[in-house]
Amino acid sequence: MNYIEIKHLKMIQAIEEAGNMTRAAKRLFISQSALSQQLKDIETKLSAALFFRTSKKMILTRTGRKLLSAARQTI
Repeated sequence: MNYIEIKHLKMIQAIEEAGNMTRAAKRLFISQSALSQQLKDIETKLSAALFFRTSKKMILTRTGRKLLSAARQTI
């Protein structure tokens, strides 16, 4: 089973609320590249994309919505 840390759930929530990586990284007080790498690591661990990426916005995938829903109940 794949386990996700609470900090990763908060990260996913921040990206969803901010709409993009740059604003989410600022909210989390980390660099955009660090946030991007952490998201990539989580998606690799889960073998699933959590966001659709466009040039202006990041939108949760179905898997991402399920994970975020569970996160909101946890954090």
